[in-house]
Amino acid sequence: MICHRCGKIFSEGYRFCPGCGLELPGTVSEAGEERQNPVSFREPRAADAVSYAGFWRRVAALLVDRLLLGLLNLALCICYLLLAGVDWEGGQIRSLYLASAVFGFLLKWLYFTLMESSSLQATLGKMFIGIRVTDEQDRRISLARANGRYWAKILSVLTFGVGFLMAGFTRRKQALHDLVARTLVVRG
Repeated sequence: MICHRCGKIFSEGYRFCPGCGLELPGTVSEAGEERQNPVSFREPRAADAVSYAGFWRRVAALLVDRLLLGLLNLALCICYLLLAGVDWEGGQIRSLYLASAVFGFLLKWLYFTLMESSSLQATLGKMFIGIRVTDEQDRRISLARANGRYWAKILSVLTFGVGFLMAGFTRRKQALHDLVARTLVVRG
């Protein structure tokens, strides 16, 4: 369920929203008496509240991911140089640079898409920082949604980075690409 007042996501069975305490509709009959419901109601607890990952946590996770991907790409380039015996004087260095850029792009796309849609729900950087990507109902995102989220980052870039900065100012700490893909980045 999602609270219409505060946007808190929680499972069925609450009489009050765990985020803001709003009494949920359908828990009291029109006559004013409490309705019999097979689901037992729980009082809200602070631990049930969703904790969204803020801008700086996301930046830290991205830096860890970029470092790991850069090191992997560098290691693969060095292996290629050693195995192929590249001529340092010729045009092979330019082709190596282009191949490295293409491979790095594909590696980054697959890494973010596959890791965020996996059962881990996070890249290695996000796991290190303690955050994960979910849909708006706190479920694992599909491969298609993770792919859409990755490509929607282009919109955040086209807005001169404002799309990324939105994670620091929106109510649920969503960047522009999260809003487009209908995803959340949460702690835990």
